[in-house]
Amino acid sequence: MTDHTRTLSLVLGLIRSGAAVTRPDLGRQTGLGRTIITQRVDHAVRVGLVAEGEPAPSTGGRPSRILRIASGRGAVLGAVFGATHLHAAVTDLDGTPLADRRVPWDIESGPEASLATLVGTAERLLSPELRERLWGVCVGVPGPVDFARGTPVRPPIMAGWHGFPLRDRLEAHYDVPAWVDNDANLMALGAWSRTRATAGDNILLVKASTGIGLGLMSRGRLHRGARGAAGDLGHTIVAEESRHRCRCGKFGCLEAFAGGWALSRDARAAALEGRSPFLAERLERLERRDAPLAVTDVLDGCRAGDRVSTELVTRAGELVGGQLATLVSVFNPSTVYLAGVLAQAGDVFRDPVAEVVARRSLPLATDELVIARVDLGRAEGVVGAATLAVDELLHPDLLDQWLRQGSPRGIRARTGDLTGPLPLDVPLAGAR
Repeated sequence: MTDHTRTLSLVLGLIRSGAAVTRPDLGRQTGLGRTIITQRVDHAVRVGLVAEGEPAPSTGGRPSRILRIASGRGAVLGAVFGATHLHAAVTDLDGTPLADRRVPWDIESGPEASLATLVGTAERLLSPELRERLWGVCVGVPGPVDFARGTPVRPPIMAGWHGFPLRDRLEAHYDVPAWVDNDANLMALGAWSRTRATAGDNILLVKASTGIGLGLMSRGRLHRGARGAAGDLGHTIVAEESRHRCRCGKFGCLEAFAGGWALSRDARAAALEGRSPFLAERLERLERRDAPLAVTDVLDGCRAGDRVSTELVTRAGELVGGQLATLVSVFNPSTVYLAGVLAQAGDVFRDPVAEVVARRSLPLATDELVIARVDLGRAEGVVGAATLAVDELLHPDLLDQWLRQGSPRGIRARTGDLTGPLPLDVPLAGAR
């Protein structure tokens, strides 16, 4: 890696973030001289990574032109598996969505069938022109991931996935660099990338769906921990003596009480015991009486004013808030985002989370804390996947390799964790 590539990566990162969008801005943010800035911007324009737009507002003298990441050169494929669905999208390098598709899918179907479904879904998104422009792939899965190896590690709900070489299989199929990460990590990165100016650089994202996960951004960097296990909120213990067995095999996990599958279990019990006419009616609709209710039935009950449904979601929010309160005091985030199916319950879920966090956390940690639902149309996962892929492609180590040959084709992803702040650790404008 040369100094030229390192400073080029820095310039590209600042333009992508919006922290510096003119040559003078770049000089002020980096401390680099005018000649170096001009050389790096001209190089980026020449290789098709940056485009010059309209003149910036004049502050005297010759106006500078607005710089932006160019569209139409490269594209990336981002995909996120949930427990019951797959969402895939193709974007430009500047994050502009070009095509996306959601399909129902059971992650328990196994890695081979899931990979085939991903490839088939992506084929519908990748026109011949987009396939030719494809520069990178990033996939999220709902379980622990060894990011360096690109493999799931003993995921509680993904039978057969342990050690599956997902990244290697993706790279072999698409012939471009690929990355694999936990779905909540990608959702946190996606939410942060779109709201960083107001959300700050230290955020938590709670994904409350079938399971419960957590993504953590620290100083604008995804925090994965030593081996990728950071954020396993759903398997923290809330009841030591509980007889509720979690899908991970332990007893008393948060997920065993507040996860979507736990709410479905408790909703069915309430229906059979006659405590909720609404849920009993939903159960009657099922073709098989032994079939489970869905967590969406509980959410529908909340909207319809069903007391039991509202109690179930409220209790889930209180339990999540209780575990989250410790993290808020320890980590002191500026923003906590709520995502996933339970977040769609709105204030019924959010308010008890916020109330318990405020009651149990340190005042200094909650004085300016924002707890809010992510407002990205449930696309934060694929946004994060695309963001991670472009982050890695423009990292100096990888950028140096593929610029020499003209594209990332045939290059494999680095095995280290490259995701992080801009080179030289330049802060983002407006971050707090």
